[in-house]
Amino acid sequence: MELPQDVAVVGAGTMGAGIARVFADASASVRLCARREFSLEVARGRLGDAAASVTLTTSMDEAVAGVDFVVETIVEEVEAKRAVLTLAEELASPEAILTTHTSSLPLAALDGGLERPERFAGLHWFNPPELVELVEIVGGEGTAPETLETLAGWMEQLGKAPVVVRRDVPGFVANRLQYALLREAYALVDTGVCSFADVDRAVTHGLGARWAAIGPFETMDLAGLDVHSAVAENLWPELANTTEPSTAITEALESGHGLRGDNSPEARAALRERRDRVLRALRDLR
Repeated sequence: MELPQDVAVVGAGTMGAGIARVFADASASVRLCARREFSLEVARGRLGDAAASVTLTTSMDEAVAGVDFVVETIVEEVEAKRAVLTLAEELASPEAILTTHTSSLPLAALDGGLERPERFAGLHWFNPPELVELVEIVGGEGTAPETLETLAGWMEQLGKAPVVVRRDVPGFVANRLQYALLREAYALVDTGVCSFADVDRAVTHGLGARWAAIGPFETMDLAGLDVHSAVAENLWPELANTTEPSTAITEALESGHGLRGDNSPEARAALRERRDRVLRALRDLR
């Protein structure tokens, strides 16, 4: 299964530029489209060495005409995405696969205007897309199994780790797992069990480090399912089940600080640098 040779990425924000870079690094012909020249100039910097092999344009016609594959990465608004996807289907090759990068919108809300919904799917990348291996492939009601299979094959060729989401549920797989952990993390802090820093330390030096090596189910197999069953029986009734977000989020928003304190541009840049350094190291270890 060969990678698509002509790829259009519509939306030149952080995710769009990173996705374009992934395909350009794989020697695909990539066209990156944005509404404004300013966005393209910012994207040029994010593309790094790949910038020379990516066509930057503010024209949808120029970006999408005749391509084999479209990745839409614009703002999370249903009507805006529907308009872009409908136009992209008209402009692209009749055999093209169309995908939407979304983490919150149901595919059923996006594919209504498409003539070929069987060739449409969700493709949820994670930030930064050039470093994070995980990509979720989401099938809608009309998505053909062959489309999901093709996308999974393409992602594997790109060095990604595809997860096929067979039912379009809110949050897909990774965000549901992440927010289940976050709900319990907030509950631990809110009830005085530990601090925000303690939670981060428990994850980065324990759970996250182990799960980067083997997944949670593999970890349970290794620990012993008898132990796992006993702990689950005792612990699950005690876990948080609140349906309201923690007040700590509102308080942090009102104060302008982060959950961990300093939320200045300098602090955020330092966090990004540390995150990316560790992600590169993990990628190189696999």
